Amino acid sequence: MRWYKKLYVGPSVVDSKKIQKKAALGMGMVGVYYITLASLPGNLLDIFHNGMLKQPLFLERQCTDIVGVAIGKQEAYRLTEQILMELYQQTGGFDVRCYFKEEDFEDD
Repeated sequence: MRWYKKLYVGPSVVDSKKIQKKAALGMGMVGVYYITLASLPGNLLDIFHNGMLKQPLFLERQCTDIVGVAIGKQEAYRLTEQILMELYQQTGGFDVRCYFKEEDFEDD
């Protein structure tokens, strides 16, 4: 897993570093959702519950470049909207892969 250096966090996230540490240890966390770069061409971002990373097939196919963390599905949707609106305001488009550059990520 790689984490965006300027990680977006939902308002309910108290300690994003603690979430990162638990994720590195493979611990499940109730209600924690990740927002990642899209795994499929043509999509912008993916949202999934952290528990999905325990599924080997999912992990093989899912991009794990995490750009945002939220508590609850609705907060994840709102945070995704915020990310995309910010991207559009700064670039005038939705080229997520160009906006989030390789050097903006760090391994856990």
